Amino acid sequence: MPKLLLFNAIGYVDPVQEFQSNDPDLTLNGDDFQANSAIVASGEWTLYPDPNFQGTPISLGSSGGPDGDGTYKDPADWGGTAVFHVKSIQHN
Repeated sequence: MPKLLLFNAIGYVDPVQEFQSNDPDLTLNGDDFQANSAIVASGEWTLYPDPNFQGTPISLGSSGGPDGDGTYKDPADWGGTAVFHVKSIQHN
């Protein structure tokens, strides 16, 4: 089963959001999740800054990250320079 954990702060701390399936519009639930670190337990994921899988995405995978183990301790690990606001998410 695909599984992604997103954290609000760098270094896997603060509130965690768990995903196991696609969600085209997290804002419908009142969410505008700010991802600063992530752990991909399984699968490949695409995160979008806008609802309905729009905007310039980032991709995270269970064999990605600087150590190839699916862990991304800060935005630089996925090629970012700042917090990423996740408004839709897709399992690939």
